[in-house]
Amino acid sequence: MSAATILAEAYGESANLYTDVLNVSSDATPSQLRKAYYKLCLRFHPDKQSPNLTDNEKELAKKKFQAISLAYTILSDEDKRKEYDETGDLYDDDEDLSSSKEGMKQWTDYFDAVFPKVTTKDIDAFEVKYKCSDDEEKDVLVYYKKFKGDLNKMVECVMLSSDADKERWVKDYINPAIAKGDIKDYTDRIKKTMGSAPSKSKKAKKGRGKKKAEEAELVDSDDDSSDVPMAEVVDDEKESAKEK
Repeated sequence: MSAATILAEAYGESANLYTDVLNVSSDATPSQLRKAYYKLCLRFHPDKQSPNLTDNEKELAKKKFQAISLAYTILSDEDKRKEYDETGDLYDDDEDLSSSKEGMKQWTDYFDAVFPKVTTKDIDAFEVKYKCSDDEEKDVLVYYKKFKGDLNKMVECVMLSSDADKERWVKDYINPAIAKGDIKDYTDRIKKTMGSAPSKSKKAKKGRGKKKAEEAELVDSDDDSSDVPMAEVVDDEKESAKEK
């Protein structure tokens, strides 16, 4: 599968690596690119998807994760970024990567670079920086406005969050913003959704109860059928033990 195909299947044929894929401006700094990449990686990594998603939703998330990795690989390389900025083209010459051993090695090396391993240490480090940060506050308030104070829906959208974060969000971000007049007061909705969110399978209608329950209990399986290598989350301690 070519680089252009990966991008098109996830974001459309005319997708821009900056604005459509990584959600940054074209003059983003290397630090901003890296930050955007980690945020999106956490959101779309196959191992991070909810088991409640349908197979189509999981497949789309996987494609977006691949496209995000591709975009970051290109834009984090000074020469590749310059070429992309000037031409808008991706390196995408399938003919150069022939079926010969040398060609196959180039193809393998190319995708190894595009889809590098994402370690648990990387994710943990990012989580420490994100929690209680200005970025988290911004995300919380954005989704507070969007869902009109529905904390359950907010937990589904704010990355690295759980029901345990609700009280902290209200105390540190939401109440001060309400007091300043920056956001509307949805106190009633906050109170109704402060507890744990109800299971989706329990809310399934009787007519579709069995089918919905089965979908809610689906476990995200490792799909190796794709012809495109994907990044994987690696446990650093286990990797070190194997090397020894």
